[in-house]
Amino acid sequence: MNEWYKDWFSSEFYTTVYAHRNDSDAKLLSELILSKVELKKDDYILDAACGAGRYSKIFAGYDFNVVGFDLSLVLLNLALADNHHFNKNHFLINSDIRSTYFKRKFSLIFNLFTSFGYFNTEKENFLFFQNALDFIDENGVLVFDYFNSSYIKKNVIPYSEKNVDGFLVKETRITQDNRVIKNIDVTANNQTLSFLESVALYDHDFLIDKFNSLGYNITDVYGDYKGSPFNEENSERIIIFMKKR
Repeated sequence: MNEWYKDWFSSEFYTTVYAHRNDSDAKLLSELILSKVELKKDDYILDAACGAGRYSKIFAGYDFNVVGFDLSLVLLNLALADNHHFNKNHFLINSDIRSTYFKRKFSLIFNLFTSFGYFNTEKENFLFFQNALDFIDENGVLVFDYFNSSYIKKNVIPYSEKNVDGFLVKETRITQDNRVIKNIDVTANNQTLSFLESVALYDHDFLIDKFNSLGYNITDVYGDYKGSPFNEENSERIIIFMKKR
């Protein structure tokens, strides 16, 4: 499978297609994290695969030292363009999550909005979490936010279309080879560009066992950004809080 994420996340259309993921989602999840994790001013926080920086901006506003990294220069530049949210304690890095490594220790690390499961192998997909054991504080917390694959498999929407900012966006979805695959066609001015998303499907039990085997203790599991208990049948998300064992 090709490295679809390089083309898609570098496209000007990515933020158009996901415009419905507005700041209210980020605010809800950030409030949930802040209510569950004890942080002090000047603590260091890592936003893994930060995209355009929705979460980084919120946490930087609390005077934490926030480091965000992402593979997409396009998304990082969008974050930088919104520079009124930034301060001297907010840093952005262009990096591949598979090879990102820090000497500094972080009090909080998060990987949010299904910024996960893009690669072809299980080893690649979980490599960051294995490496993060070396740069998370002894009492630090790692928060992982991913779609609930059990819910996705039962409720996948085969086809949808919408008009966004004058663009016609058509999306087709299938589950195949334990992945959810989305084809995205964006049409404007009689020209259509096509993109692909392909994300691995890992169920609740597998994730819990995998994180345990890597060396984490699971402290909380939620099913949505409001902090509702996780339900494998009905929850759209799985949000896992964990600490290094």
